[in-house]
Amino acid sequence: MTRTVPAVPAAIGWTPWQVRAGWLLRSHRLCHADPALRRLAGFARAYCEDRRYAAGISPSSLSRWENGLVPVPASAVRRYEDVLGLSACHLLAPIQTIARHEGGVTAAAFLRSDCNNKPSPSPGPRVEDLLARILDGGVLSGTDWDDLTRWAAYEGGQIFPGRVRHAVVQRLLEETVVAGGAAWMRRFEALNRLLADPVWGPEAIAVCADVAQQPEHVGLIETVCALDGSPHPDAGRAVLRQLTDPTTADTRYGALLAAARKTRKHHFTTEQTRTLVDVVDGVLVGSHLSLPSAAVEAAAVLLHRLPLSAAHRARLTASASGRGLALNAIVTHGSLTDPATAVITVSRVLGRLDDPGPGPAATILGTLIDDLLHHPVADVRLYTAMMLRASPYGPQIASALAADLRRVGALRTGDRAIPILHALRVLGGPEQRPVVAGLTLARGVPRAVALAAVHALGHIGGRSPEAYWRAVFHQHVHAAHGTTDQREVLKRLVYAFAMGDELELLTCLVAEPETVGIPARELSGWWSNLEHHVRDSAQR
Repeated sequence: MTRTVPAVPAAIGWTPWQVRAGWLLRSHRLCHADPALRRLAGFARAYCEDRRYAAGISPSSLSRWENGLVPVPASAVRRYEDVLGLSACHLLAPIQTIARHEGGVTAAAFLRSDCNNKPSPSPGPRVEDLLARILDGGVLSGTDWDDLTRWAAYEGGQIFPGRVRHAVVQRLLEETVVAGGAAWMRRFEALNRLLADPVWGPEAIAVCADVAQQPEHVGLIETVCALDGSPHPDAGRAVLRQLTDPTTADTRYGALLAAARKTRKHHFTTEQTRTLVDVVDGVLVGSHLSLPSAAVEAAAVLLHRLPLSAAHRARLTASASGRGLALNAIVTHGSLTDPATAVITVSRVLGRLDDPGPGPAATILGTLIDDLLHHPVADVRLYTAMMLRASPYGPQIASALAADLRRVGALRTGDRAIPILHALRVLGGPEQRPVVAGLTLARGVPRAVALAAVHALGHIGGRSPEAYWRAVFHQHVHAAHGTTDQREVLKRLVYAFAMGDELELLTCLVAEPETVGIPARELSGWWSNLEHHVRDSAQR
């Protein structure tokens, strides 16, 4: 069958943040154990029991929020958490994450609505206490970072000299890199507040740009990608520096991810955009043919956003479409797979759920599952996983995805298995851990799939026995020895050990005689030198 190459790459779909946020609120209400709260009228009565939230609220108000017709304010999300009996920020944190990533007027209004808009540029007792803990090695929680950065970004908060601001951002970034779940979302939102602020932004950009120059740092992808949150020219320069002269493969990949959002938000100058065009051209048709598939996919995502001539666009589109199924699907369908396969995969996951909800709700859930597995923008897949984890369907979706990993056909290539493993990195719990752990040691599994499983295991709930960690360490250390990507493999392995709270065992393993000459020691040094108060804070 002849493959048709489109002259223009397909546009990439997008579900507005307020629609996704409304679905999350509605799904929790409809799945609540109390029948009275499942009914809109009953929920409205409970919502209005607190007079602070009652003004102008009716069942129709809640319905407009839940259907995404009107953007929900942050105060209403907090009230939903109260009425539903959910922990603080269970709903708010993922909604903030998707709103921040999408951007726009309504998203900006939502993000600012959760703060005190009264100017207070001078630090009060609360801020002074937080600054003292930051500078003196104290422990901070997600709430602490919320309070400090809302004051700094939204209330005109001023701190001098600049080295103090630098220390604040540096500490926040360190905690963000080693945090997970809701703790990560709250710190990432706090970091983005500072990056987008005119006063704090240059300092935050400088910290991220400095970290990007440190090849052994564990958060290179995340740190460079975070620069997409600032429109400041310095952020654009730092991203392009990692595209034209990258510190590592991770910083190049993070820069390609950042470029997707920065081009959508028109952050780059005309000159910077020309440089980006040259970079994308080099990735797709030039001498970078050995780049990891994820990096090439990230470059292909940029095709329909760059100012290209018709001939240039057609040439790049044709080149991308000929470099594998996923690349062809991105330019042809705006997805990681073709529509027919996507429908089958999503239907299979939906079919394993107890009750995906009424028609419209099930449709949105299907769209979210499609984004989780097939959206070409990696950040969208990640943030969708976080939203689904916060929904009532998280455990069931994790179970359905693990069942797919047991299908031999899904493991023949990484096109299907790797997005599932990336999703389980967020959604997976102790029940899914044995399936993922098995892939890290199984024979015949493609190396990219095994490494994605190793990375996911550092985040999935539960623990594995010492014998397992010893086996996975020796297998992957020996498999990588002497290869061109040895350093990247070992870095992923060290990350899995550290995030899995197995740092003490890792220290013993890298000291064994057979690891002499292998850079596992230096790659684990960042974790060994990490201050205890940073790790303790990142879990709060």
